[in-house]
Amino acid sequence: MKKKYLLFIAIIFMLVSCNTAPYIPTNEERAENLVSNCIKDWLTYPESYETVSTRIDSSRINVSKMVEIIKLTKECNDLYDKIRTLERRIESAQSTMEIYAPDKYSSKFSIGNYNRAKAEKEEYELEFKQLNPKLENKVLALRNSTNDLYDSEINGWAVTHRFRCQNDYGAQMPPQEMLFFCDLNFERCQGWTVEQIEYFFKIIEHVKEFETDKALLKNLQDIRYI
Repeated sequence: MKKKYLLFIAIIFMLVSCNTAPYIPTNEERAENLVSNCIKDWLTYPESYETVSTRIDSSRINVSKMVEIIKLTKECNDLYDKIRTLERRIESAQSTMEIYAPDKYSSKFSIGNYNRAKAEKEEYELEFKQLNPKLENKVLALRNSTNDLYDSEINGWAVTHRFRCQNDYGAQMPPQEMLFFCDLNFERCQGWTVEQIEYFFKIIEHVKEFETDKALLKNLQDIRYI
């Protein structure tokens, strides 16, 4: 009788222990909780948010390099635009100088136009000379960041998350999909839309396509058309 009583007590103790054990969320649940809170922070109607699916995979992407690549790409494009604009202005000033090239019959008006065009051309050429090395350095930095995009070991999680929500006007949108990169402990994350991710990796492909910085610089304008 005593043995049966002790066995009964042991069973009760085991049941109580099982019921009071803390619940440990799965990695998928931790990921979903982190990214959903992140999404709700920028939604106009956070109460409209609804999870559709969450999928996680280990990742070796260095997110800081990813952000750096996006920033450098914009800076390269901006510098490229400025340089092309300066080239057009230099050509225009040169044409004006040729039209009003002074001779013994030149009027003050013609000489004035020539001098103004000459001064503009010299100003544009000086700026052009200063911007070219800057662009070359940015292209080199872009290539280096691209080469350092992946760490040698797993450093976090890639979380593909689909959800429903309302837009800024309160209209229901079709399911949205974003890719988040989270740290190993699911404490921080950074996310992009699928379209942004596709654009990003096309940049990576474009950079790797050209083996030299000179070739990449020559074809830099292609990035804007990706």
